[in-house]
Amino acid sequence: MISDVNFYLAAIPAVFFYGMGKGGVGGILGMLSVPLMALTVSPIQAAAILLPLLCVMDLIALYYHRKNCNYHELKQMLPFAIIGIIVAAYFMGSLPAHIVEFIIGGLAMAFLAQKFLCKKSQTPSKVNNHLLMLTSGFASTIAHAGGPPVSMALLPKNLPKAQLIGTSVVFFALINFIKLIPYTYMGQFDAANLNTSLLLVPIAFLGVRTGVWLVNRISQQLIYTFSYWVLFLVGIKMIYSGVTGG
Repeated sequence: MISDVNFYLAAIPAVFFYGMGKGGVGGILGMLSVPLMALTVSPIQAAAILLPLLCVMDLIALYYHRKNCNYHELKQMLPFAIIGIIVAAYFMGSLPAHIVEFIIGGLAMAFLAQKFLCKKSQTPSKVNNHLLMLTSGFASTIAHAGGPPVSMALLPKNLPKAQLIGTSVVFFALINFIKLIPYTYMGQFDAANLNTSLLLVPIAFLGVRTGVWLVNRISQQLIYTFSYWVLFLVGIKMIYSGVTGG
């Protein structure tokens, strides 16, 4: 497994934040994970270490939320998300690491721009919905950051809260398990990465439990403000690394 202390200084909070997001504190926390870990290892390796952890957390979430999924919406979402996964897998296999860093930083900045500059939520057209799902599949494969496009597609539809959560849970569970295919093909699940993932499993569960405990005990706005600032700073660092090549 990875033995670099600096890696764990980044990976432990990254996995913990993702677990907190899964626990209900805020999905934005998941956006921080790959950029944080990519400060010490390549973005692809960071995403590969995280993916098995996400699959474990997804199985737990499916147990509670699968019955609330709107499967009509899901059937429209999946095909173009899978296309996005295929496109991302091609780029991940052919682009240098610093270009992937630039893409991750760009995704972070695009999310922040959408959040703070687009004040009005409108139901996307069918074409735009397909583009959002393609973007979600792409961003999810590159950096496990496919949540914002899905939110942009689903929130304006005013689904009941249980359906919104259930549909998102089932969608990302399926997407994450599909992503195992290109990551395996690229040889990212070697002994070092898998053992490192296994070592981080307790951190993931601790993050989930902390998120569940905190969800009604701390201001959501405080969490989001913290997350936005960290995402902004890490995104800038990723863009800088992408432009300078290191």
